[in-house]
Amino acid sequence: MSATVSYNCACDDSSNRRTLKSLRDEMLRRLGFGAQVDNPPPGMADLLNSFLQEAQELLYRRYHVLRTERLFSWDFVAGTRLYDLPDNEEGQGVTPECTKKLDPRNVTWVGIVRDGQWCPLQPGIPPELYSQDQTGWPSRYEIRQCIEVWPVPDETNGSLVVKGHFGLEAFAADTDKATIDERLIFLLALANAKAHYSRADAGNAMQEMEMYLYGLVGGAHQTRRYIPGSDARADMVYVRPKPTVPFP
Repeated sequence: MSATVSYNCACDDSSNRRTLKSLRDEMLRRLGFGAQVDNPPPGMADLLNSFLQEAQELLYRRYHVLRTERLFSWDFVAGTRLYDLPDNEEGQGVTPECTKKLDPRNVTWVGIVRDGQWCPLQPGIPPELYSQDQTGWPSRYEIRQCIEVWPVPDETNGSLVVKGHFGLEAFAADTDKATIDERLIFLLALANAKAHYSRADAGNAMQEMEMYLYGLVGGAHQTRRYIPGSDARADMVYVRPKPTVPFP
């Protein structure tokens, strides 16, 4: 990417300002331990932390409409085919503007930027291509412990760019903040904690979490609309679908 143009928003989101301790204290109150928030029963703080941490990890994989997407880039170096994930220009590389780390299992686009042109790369490098001692403008990529491109760049020009979600940040100290939606994390952790303590209303918390999740997913569609029977390739005239078998 151009050194003078940034395609990323601010490093930190404006939401998810609550800390692990704040969420844990609310769980204590909802479980009936409000009088012991500052001095919970032995082992209970660790238990509730575990529920909160597990909830965030599970939801991160299940809930894909996240506000965690960024562009990460690596400057090409002539003769270099392997690029380490932490060494991107936006993170811990040359210009550490943001310390978010790309999750290689949550990538949405991979390409190259050269002379102002953005071009996608094809996923996968069949091993037989290694038989060709070829250099040039990369056309394929593969993500393992690092990112490999093929062919090997023949000049130090252009950048490898990956659009993807950054991984979960630290969520172990009392002052650590949630990476994804904090209310979603809280409701799932609360439901599991209530089930652990055999509370009759554990299902209510789980249902609240599911409804909240549906609302977040629905809101993420933004201005997109999906109309049954419509086809964007047609002349934009909606025709109501007709049943092939008459109704009785």
